[in-house]
Amino acid sequence: MNARKDFIEYEAVLRYCCKKTKNNHEQAVHYGQLSGYFTTDNKLTPMGRRIAQYIEDGLAA
Repeated sequence: MNARKDFIEYEAVLRYCCKKTKNNHEQAVHYGQLSGYFTTDNKLTPMGRRIAQYIEDGLAA
């Protein structure tokens, strides 16, 4: 994967997590880690990439 796509996916998942936590960035990152979307060093996991694809397809809740 290229860096641009990685960035876009990461931002999409982070935005999704921010919506779930009422726009608190720290809580959003923590929520993403607890949900299995981010690693402890804030990289997307395979689950996070799947969520990014759902967001892109308009299927995320």
